[in-house]
Amino acid sequence: MALKEFIKGSFDANWEWLVRYVDGLTQEEIEFVPNEQCHSIGFIVWHYGRALDMWVQSLAKQEPQLYEREWAERLGFAPEPMNVGFGYSVEDLVSWHCPGKALLMEYADVARNNLLDFLSGHDDDTLVSTQMTNRRGEGMAVADMFRLLIWEVNQHGGQAGYLRGMQRGLNQ
Repeated sequence: MALKEFIKGSFDANWEWLVRYVDGLTQEEIEFVPNEQCHSIGFIVWHYGRALDMWVQSLAKQEPQLYEREWAERLGFAPEPMNVGFGYSVEDLVSWHCPGKALLMEYADVARNNLLDFLSGHDDDTLVSTQMTNRRGEGMAVADMFRLLIWEVNQHGGQAGYLRGMQRGLNQ
């Protein structure tokens, strides 16, 4: 299997599971947190979109994020490009407001499709040879960005599934 095909398949599978975990949930269930130090499914979906948007737009393409252009305002947030939810304090988590489920999923899907469009512009060789700069200012291959993002979305997809299971049980 080619690298590009593997990356696309990983993002497609993760998206299918995230959609399944969110499907049918009420806004109350989307906002549920087990305690004040935890994320909600809504936060996870927002963070999913934010991470993909920030990495692809700001770091790989060096362009303004979708979030800065319209999505922050639509979601009810300030357009702070590096605010992806990483490093939030308990106070930040408690004060975070959860947008509507449909809008969250729309942003996450737009960010995912933007990532897939970016991926489509590369072949396996350019994924490995094209360098970009990460958040710490270090160089890395675009393929490494995708590796990190696959880990990220898989980790958070599992968290969303777990939170759904806490509320609805195994197959609900």
